[in-house]
Amino acid sequence: MHEHDPADGNGCGCDRRDFLSAMGTALGGLALTSVSADGAEGPTATSVKKEDATVRVVFIYPSSKTLADNPNAWWSWPGNDFDAEGRQKQYLTALGEMQKKLGVKVAAEETSIATAADAERLAKEIEAKPPDGLLLILFHGPSRPLADRLLETAEKLTIPAVFFIGLGVVHGPVKHYRRAGLYFIQSLDNLDAIEYGLRMIQAKKLMSQSRILSITEAPRPSDKVEPFFGLTVRTVPFARYAEEFQNVVFGDEARSWIAGVTGGAKEIRGVSQEALDNAARAHFALKKLLADESGDAVAMHCLRRGMLKPCVSFSSLNGELTPAACQKDLQSVCTQLLGKLLVGRPGFIHNICYETEGNRFYASHCTCATKLHGPDGPESPYLLRRFAHSNEGSCAIQVFWKEGDPVTMAQYYPGAPAALDVYAGKVFKSHDNPPATGCTTNVDVEIIDRADACSVGGDDWHNVLFCGDFARKFRLFAQLFKMNLADTGLEEPWPI
Repeated sequence: MHEHDPADGNGCGCDRRDFLSAMGTALGGLALTSVSADGAEGPTATSVKKEDATVRVVFIYPSSKTLADNPNAWWSWPGNDFDAEGRQKQYLTALGEMQKKLGVKVAAEETSIATAADAERLAKEIEAKPPDGLLLILFHGPSRPLADRLLETAEKLTIPAVFFIGLGVVHGPVKHYRRAGLYFIQSLDNLDAIEYGLRMIQAKKLMSQSRILSITEAPRPSDKVEPFFGLTVRTVPFARYAEEFQNVVFGDEARSWIAGVTGGAKEIRGVSQEALDNAARAHFALKKLLADESGDAVAMHCLRRGMLKPCVSFSSLNGELTPAACQKDLQSVCTQLLGKLLVGRPGFIHNICYETEGNRFYASHCTCATKLHGPDGPESPYLLRRFAHSNEGSCAIQVFWKEGDPVTMAQYYPGAPAALDVYAGKVFKSHDNPPATGCTTNVDVEIIDRADACSVGGDDWHNVLFCGDFARKFRLFAQLFKMNLADTGLEEPWPI
């Protein structure tokens, strides 16, 4: 296990990347801005209600009246038989369903933008009251200059924009639309792509209102803000966690949780009842802290904590899509939160190692979720065993990933600019342990978008592995919000 003493900080390997040179070391390498004065009383528990993103939706095409008033108007593309107004009604119905599904607020224009004067009017409205995002839906090829005017406004105001051309055939180059700050879609009736554009805007909005509990040796609580996502990191003294741990009263809920953990295991290797009881204490202490502090995720300096280690609880929380990061790895828990909102899957925070002769990569750690496909998905095989690196007998979990399943590896790096490292792969094997050694769960992965698996970055700290083919989705997010793609080696902004 790649351990760091709790007194040492995270050791995030910042010297590997020039763009990380500006990254601070506060709170484990995550650059943070304090929002509470030194010596002030710590934050109190509050109920945090999140505000959904508002996306301004604009349809662009000449109105039927415009065409009627000008019989010589050139309607191509899409041709004179195309019913743009009817298509708009269909799309508005679909957008209503997306609003219900995602929670995002869809603010649609009642009429289309048909003229340059319409575009100027709307540009001024957007400048006066900027939305969280802009969705342009074009049903008329020659009207692209109107879209360009609105995209210019979005760029000026740094509003993330989704530009959808809902026509099968539209002539002309589009390379200039494949740029940072813009998700460009030219795809016939591809409502899934529109939905993902809205999902990305909603994810950034919700991230800005999220709260991570960082359980450390700090003597008092405090709040700090992470600059790029704008989320709050709330420091919680470890002594408070230890007190909650000791105060857990065993009842039906705790026994039921233990029964669920043990009942699903295909094997239990040398785990005592005391270790299981302490796993439950950790779990319900953390659940109480998350509830008391309105936390969306938790990170902890967890090494050398004896029976207070939260390995099994972190696995359970991750399976519920409550991100939980060992070793107080804040940039990894940010990556987990982003994955939760973009793809609905738990992220497996792991140490990094390489299989040089097979040109593969090892992901290894102790807090892997068993619900790799999300809370409603199937449960992966797992066994319970003693924590691999100490002798006090605490319980850990080993999860076996399915051979051949696609995986996506990602890591968020704060800085100026912020960056996202993304890799695509597939599971080669989950080895038994021993002989694999490392941490409890290990995943042997083939990296399929790099020639050399040893080029995978993050070797001084952690990356995050998601079960599923989501590399393009993460890269699209990086492009939309102007993040660097750290090690992808892509020559174009197009997120392959």
